[in-house]
Amino acid sequence: MTIDKQGSTSIEASSKTTRTTRAKAAKDEDDDAKAPRSSSVELLNLIEELAQFDRIGVTRLSRHLGIPVANAHRMLRVLERTGFVEQLSDSKEYRLTLRLFEIGCQIANRTTMRDVVTVEIERLAQQVGLTTSVGVLVDDYVLYLVKVETDELISLNLRAGSRAPATCTALGKAMLSIDERGLRSVVGDGPYEAKTEYSITTFDDLAAEIATTRQVGYAVERQELSRGMWSVAAPILGNRHSQNGAVCATSYGVELSAEEIEQLGKSVVSCAARITRRMGGLSDLHSWEVARAGYPRP
Repeated sequence: MTIDKQGSTSIEASSKTTRTTRAKAAKDEDDDAKAPRSSSVELLNLIEELAQFDRIGVTRLSRHLGIPVANAHRMLRVLERTGFVEQLSDSKEYRLTLRLFEIGCQIANRTTMRDVVTVEIERLAQQVGLTTSVGVLVDDYVLYLVKVETDELISLNLRAGSRAPATCTALGKAMLSIDERGLRSVVGDGPYEAKTEYSITTFDDLAAEIATTRQVGYAVERQELSRGMWSVAAPILGNRHSQNGAVCATSYGVELSAEEIEQLGKSVVSCAARITRRMGGLSDLHSWEVARAGYPRP
């Protein structure tokens, strides 16, 4: 077989192009190996920035992050190789895959609200010397999740899984004070169930109690669920679309003075703030003016 001069030139040009492409690919891999590793902070910042967009180009992404395009491109290639990012073939833009969601679900399956709060309410129980508990709001009832008891001789049998009306518990009133649905839509117009002669049974009285709770940041229960039982509770503030929760400290058989209630209020608020931070909610639960601004009045 013979090849004319023009055919020989075409083959040489094609071979040169192939060699150039391979050389460029090898150079890219070599550059990746030689380039200084991007800091963990920059990589995490890039992931967080990607989460703000359905898709985004490398130039725009680098501008948002304030880093060179080459750095952004290098980090994107690392994330693409590890399956966290994909590049769209049509626009050449990048977007996150569901890999982070998959990891988040695996963590969520192992770490529940119960796991997070147990450590903190055990710490609170040691600090104040009282029984502590955490509950969530289910309809118009409090569902007790965790309870840590002390050496008190008198105790109320409200263990994990127990329920109590929200209207006559400190936990319930604390959660009602931040519920975005509004008080009336959660508990109705009343009259409410009375557990003792001290229970709140009318809407107006409950609304006044909730207003006070919003003002001071914690709710107080004065023998409303059971005679001889005083409790102080603070809400766990977080994502407004998440289930409401609250932390509570309870005294049995010994009436709390105004000074003791105020001090206990500070302790449960601090405990709720720590739980909130650990669950990724608001960083400062003491910022009540800001926190409660988005919640409706009764």
